[in-house]
Amino acid sequence: MKKSSSALLVAGLVGGDPSGADTPRGAQPRTRPLGRTGLEIFPIGFGATRTMEPSLVRAAAEAGMNFFDTGRSYSGGRNEEMVGEALAGRRGKVVVQSKLELRLAPGSGADPAPADVRRVTGEMGRSLEASLRALRTDCIDILLIHNATDPGLAHHEAVRAFFAGAKKVGKIRAHGFSSHGNQIAMLRAAARVNFYDVVMVPYNHKGSYVHSNSGRSDAWDQAELEAAIGQARERGIGVVAMKTCSGGPRPPAGGGKPDFTSALGWILERGRVDGMAVAMANFQQIREDLAAYT
Repeated sequence: MKKSSSALLVAGLVGGDPSGADTPRGAQPRTRPLGRTGLEIFPIGFGATRTMEPSLVRAAAEAGMNFFDTGRSYSGGRNEEMVGEALAGRRGKVVVQSKLELRLAPGSGADPAPADVRRVTGEMGRSLEASLRALRTDCIDILLIHNATDPGLAHHEAVRAFFAGAKKVGKIRAHGFSSHGNQIAMLRAAARVNFYDVVMVPYNHKGSYVHSNSGRSDAWDQAELEAAIGQARERGIGVVAMKTCSGGPRPPAGGGKPDFTSALGWILERGRVDGMAVAMANFQQIREDLAAYT
């Protein structure tokens, strides 16, 4: 059987058959349960935000990755379209995570006006429908609020009702939020309320990050963050790490030049999260990231 060009490229990158037959840790790459979602994910997920190349997404899937992260706001929705195109025909074999925006008018505070709530939840509904079309699916595995920073807003009754309704009719399988800042408070709130299924937060060996595109930065107390992650996971909430390479490269355990493979290896060794979404923009990065798990 003739292999696709992307399969041949990945075979060269990982040094084996892209089907996973030569994967060092077994006949197939191992997956892990993502909290209580019922979803199983390969621990290193493909963050699609930095590529518009379907062949790269296909190559990652052929190399054994089954968790793909995108968002409605990435490239004005075109990133979702690219992911949908790339994963056509694989839908039942992969886990797709996307995001929508939740924005109230400035000054709305913790108790927004009913009209503002109706507007926002209406926008969320339209965003979900657009994501379903772009991703060429009738159900998104995981839908997150993008960059949530206010625990009260994320857990507002109307917001929770929106997600519960979307899950009830089968348009999503799991719901949650990502948080680029105030993540410790957001995790604690998630554990306390115990509504959301998945939370995605910055986590890396440095305890800080600087976003290479936007310049946005943040830092956290590593012990506090890990404790909050633990509280969430104890409640069955799946926790996904992001900004995994934004803390910079890390020296390998045996010494040598710092690299990003070792940065991801640190996260895997700590065992604090269920998985990670790592932005990948080329085949070299796929190779480096997969090497952390082989």
